[in-house]
Amino acid sequence: MRKNSKVHEKKAKVIPFFKTGEEYFEKALKAYQYKDLYKAKRYLQRASELDRDEPLILYQLATILNDLGEYKESNELLLHIINDLDSTMVNCYYVIANNFAHLGLFQEAYKYVQCYLEEDVTGELLEEAEELEDLLSIDLESDEEYEEDALILKQEQAKQLLQDAQFEKAIQLLEEIIRDYPEFWSAYNNLALAHFYLNETDKAIGLLDKVLEKNPGNLHALCNQLVFHYYGHNQNVVNYLIQQLSCVYPLSLEHQYKLGSTFALVGEYKLAYGWLKSLYKKGFQADSSFHYWLSYAAYHVGFEQFAKDIWKDVGDSGSMLKLEAPWQFNEKNNRRFYSEIDVVAQEKCESTHIHDQLYSLYMAKKLPDKERLLLLEKIKPSIHTSSLLDEVYTYVWQNKQHIMFEIADLIQAEIEAEVEAAGIIQFWFNIYVELNNIQAAEWHHVNVNGWASAATYCYQKQKQQAVSQEKVAQLYSISLSTVRKYVKIVNNLLK
Repeated sequence: MRKNSKVHEKKAKVIPFFKTGEEYFEKALKAYQYKDLYKAKRYLQRASELDRDEPLILYQLATILNDLGEYKESNELLLHIINDLDSTMVNCYYVIANNFAHLGLFQEAYKYVQCYLEEDVTGELLEEAEELEDLLSIDLESDEEYEEDALILKQEQAKQLLQDAQFEKAIQLLEEIIRDYPEFWSAYNNLALAHFYLNETDKAIGLLDKVLEKNPGNLHALCNQLVFHYYGHNQNVVNYLIQQLSCVYPLSLEHQYKLGSTFALVGEYKLAYGWLKSLYKKGFQADSSFHYWLSYAAYHVGFEQFAKDIWKDVGDSGSMLKLEAPWQFNEKNNRRFYSEIDVVAQEKCESTHIHDQLYSLYMAKKLPDKERLLLLEKIKPSIHTSSLLDEVYTYVWQNKQHIMFEIADLIQAEIEAEVEAAGIIQFWFNIYVELNNIQAAEWHHVNVNGWASAATYCYQKQKQQAVSQEKVAQLYSISLSTVRKYVKIVNNLLK
């Protein structure tokens, strides 16, 4: 289908017209003109962070993702535009169809190219769409293969729900898949993960036992079983499973990656490095988590420079950008730091205020996996029952970044004084609790820098410090009018 890609070269022009994020938009334009798509992608991602949910920015980003072969990610943006932001942007349907065609999901591609042909009144891409429709008509397969496409699509949707921490929805979809396809073991494995992320470990292990009973040697089930018992501190079972898996030599590159990343996750770095370095030499291509685990394994077996070189590929990924490098977690040097976090988190959890308990979860998020999960187990009995705390607890348990913490991290990065930063962050959590209570419409368009600036200004104003909105605007690299807008919202919330 690459002959249709010329459409995207035509449509992916970036035109600067936003006050916020305009500089990044212009940089994206220059990068695109020089055919540096990766740099254009990064600049557009930054522009979209500054102007969240602006459909035209997201559309341009989606077209560049298409050119880069990141078809699934492109479709996620395009479907978000059509379903949530602007249903009149019918060109999205054509790009979605093109993405599905590249993924081999021809029935889905045909459905969306039909949507474009029905909805577009201008006929801007009519010729290209009709050409794609003709090609898809030739490629359409039997009903049986259509069902296989539908199964793959449902499985991808379930994986995305897991990544987005929508575990209940993922469970519902995966149980539906299992009802229709009772021997589709991948769905069982993902269902086990969903229950594990909800801290329902016994149910998760029970599902894996069922898979291994009916499909002995299922590598994903064995690897997930090892991870679940590792986090459950069942060391005897962990040792047995490591010994069992160390004798496995899968032919599939994907299975080799699963094995290597699992060994890295449970701290078996020598075994992990053997598999992951072998894949690296073969030119194995996966998401940025491959480079993340390879870097960790390499560092822990003594190849520090190689680990740092590989880490650069992790840094190029938006989703992995905030992860700590392995050399930043030296156990001896950080033991006191971990202990201090542990004490502060437990003290905050004794508070009756939700924003204090959120701060304890924020502190837990700063720890490596093992220490984080141990701390969560300690403070769990003290956590109040509330939808917000349950949601954030799940995010921290899974080590996913919550938008509230993203803003807290920004405050911490910009405020040099540690005590001052801690005070502003706790003040920000109080603001977020109020927003959550009233489900404020202002929250639907999140400007990370705007909320951080308002929290900083209002906190310092309360403390009678010398502060101006101009100074805060400069600190967070936003306009004065944006600071005024968010300060007004915060003042109204906290009246």
